[in-house]
Amino acid sequence: RRVNVVRRAIRIVLRLGLHQLLACDRVPVYAAVDQSVRLAREVGGAKTAPYVNGLLHAVARELAQAGGNTDSLRALFPDRNLDPVAHLAAWHSHPSWLIERWLDRYGPDGTERLCACNNRRPPLACHVLPPATTTAVAARLTASGLQVRTGGLTDRTLVLEDHPSRADLRAILAREPSLIVQDEAVQAATGYLCAGIRGPALDACAAPGGKTLRLRTALGDGAILIAMDLDRARLTLVADAATRTGIGPDLLVSADGRLAPFADRTFNTVLLDGPCSGTGVIRRHPEGRWRVGPDLLARSASRLYELAREAFRVTRPGGQLLYATCSLEPEENEGVVDKLRGEYPDLVPAPADGAADTAWRRTWLPHRDGADGFFAARLRRREDRA
Repeated sequence: RRVNVVRRAIRIVLRLGLHQLLACDRVPVYAAVDQSVRLAREVGGAKTAPYVNGLLHAVARELAQAGGNTDSLRALFPDRNLDPVAHLAAWHSHPSWLIERWLDRYGPDGTERLCACNNRRPPLACHVLPPATTTAVAARLTASGLQVRTGGLTDRTLVLEDHPSRADLRAILAREPSLIVQDEAVQAATGYLCAGIRGPALDACAAPGGKTLRLRTALGDGAILIAMDLDRARLTLVADAATRTGIGPDLLVSADGRLAPFADRTFNTVLLDGPCSGTGVIRRHPEGRWRVGPDLLARSASRLYELAREAFRVTRPGGQLLYATCSLEPEENEGVVDKLRGEYPDLVPAPADGAADTAWRRTWLPHRDGADGFFAARLRRREDRA
């Protein structure tokens, strides 16, 4: 039994080391090998260290001889042409069922690039809340010694290239109350969704609060904004964000979004960014690819539909229902929206008036947009007919 435990531990060490050699461009070979050897010695004893050292050095030599080209190593995996699902699943460490779905939608090249994105460290993007300006905040951050660049999807995005630690990030946010941590796709989607909205408004799944703050800036100070979430503990994150930035909702409500404690037709704007499979944010939660499966996906889509029905119930005639997920899967995105429209004919597409983007629903993809995967749809409940 002890031998089996050691073997499993060493396999994990080798996988970590190989990942650093093959996928982490910024990790030097000597560091990847040395760290793996130290870890092997710790979990498997001194006798395992030479084996790990020799194997990783052999891989590093082969990579160096090939000029960094990994084709010779990929040849050891299932044939790319004969079995693309098995090849991509093994090479990029993704479940086969996800690979199959993505191949159907994105093709071999798109799926390859998506999987590669999921295995890279994501950037740390922040949104600059008005009235602060991106230029002024960037100048102060640069003066403090940080490497900062502007984003590619919105003009209020700053990317912190240094990847500060959590403690350092907390200090940065304390100095710059106008900054909120928010991926570029979420920033773009929230701006797209919030165009022309009116109060009273409900953020139906509000935690951790970034989109709640964006709703507040879009609505202005006069409109009522309520932030609701099932998790009472996570609602404290919304409260903390409001305290730090000086803006926020008028009321925090802990409740299940499927049983919202509001009367019918209460809100002019309802934002539902519901809990989903998270296949658009695998690069931020690498373990998520193994936690989700077809059964969980089906349950998630069903729960999202229940949330969307309740969101429709509390939306006023003439009001907007804004739907979003961090999923790439049609069942949780277009499937929910189309089913909802089928059940409620008064729910119609609502492109933003006067906006450059006239689409009523949009998708952001990691391999195409350089951001998290995200889906957003703008819907309007028609006025009652006379």
